[in-house]
Amino acid sequence: MKHTEIALRRPVTTVVVFVALALVGLIASRLLPLEKFPDIEFPGIFIQIPYDGSTPEEVERLITRPVEEALATLSGVEQMFSSSSENQAEIFLRFGWDESMGAKGIEARAKVDSIRHTLPVDVRRIFIFTGSLGDQPVLQLRVSSDRDLSDSYELFDRLVTRRIERIEGVSRVDLHGIDPREIRILLDPDRLAAHGVDLGDLQQLLARSNFAVSAGRITDAGQRYSIRPSGEFTSIEEIQDFVIDASGLRLSDVADVELHAPERNYGRHLDRTYAIGVAVSKSTGSNMVEVTDRVKREVEEISKLPQMRGIN
Repeated sequence: MKHTEIALRRPVTTVVVFVALALVGLIASRLLPLEKFPDIEFPGIFIQIPYDGSTPEEVERLITRPVEEALATLSGVEQMFSSSSENQAEIFLRFGWDESMGAKGIEARAKVDSIRHTLPVDVRRIFIFTGSLGDQPVLQLRVSSDRDLSDSYELFDRLVTRRIERIEGVSRVDLHGIDPREIRILLDPDRLAAHGVDLGDLQQLLARSNFAVSAGRITDAGQRYSIRPSGEFTSIEEIQDFVIDASGLRLSDVADVELHAPERNYGRHLDRTYAIGVAVSKSTGSNMVEVTDRVKREVEEISKLPQMRGIN
């Protein structure tokens, strides 16, 4: 009753207080981030290591076991699960709820980097994810067309992925159902035998000849020059004309070199037709609604480009 009496005796003060509370609520509603899921941090780390063109046995022997041995020295690990399949290795670490996944993610990266030199040279990327619901994509897009999109990776990477990644609040954009084209060297056993070329020696020669390293610097008359010997192949013609022995034998004499879209072993669909998937993830602390609105506006602008004509 006392509070009621005070409110009745001072109506102006009461109205001002309630108006102030309403204003604070309105301001807070604009500042509070909107999330699809609560940002709950699950005590786990997921590691994915792609290794294209490999068998499960090779993945287990060359990748999974060495990485498991390195990660086993991490403190606080309660359980470790691994899976060796065709073209990739997957390892999951589970910790206690009192562990910081941010710190453990950094430690896991350091452990994997310490044995990076022992992994096959074809392993180019190692993905490490912490168990947070906030890491889930906030927007999934499908892109379809009447024309064949299997050779359009470079187009989508340049016009879709990179443009969306520049949007404020976007942390990562992933393409699914499409991969960069690859160069295939199809060796002819009869031609190899006719020229006396050993397959193992040829493989090592190609690996040694495709490189780009830093060889240091030279300072001359106050000028500093960087030395970077490069043996990287830049075109199919260079690979075809590559000399493989002292007699001047070229790679094209014993093999066919072709540029192909990789074999499709998974895909996305839209209205029962093949489609490309685009997954957009937001950065921590960004407003989900604002990020998705910005992405949708950018997608509308991208769809107006001449290069995207006929693509929905």
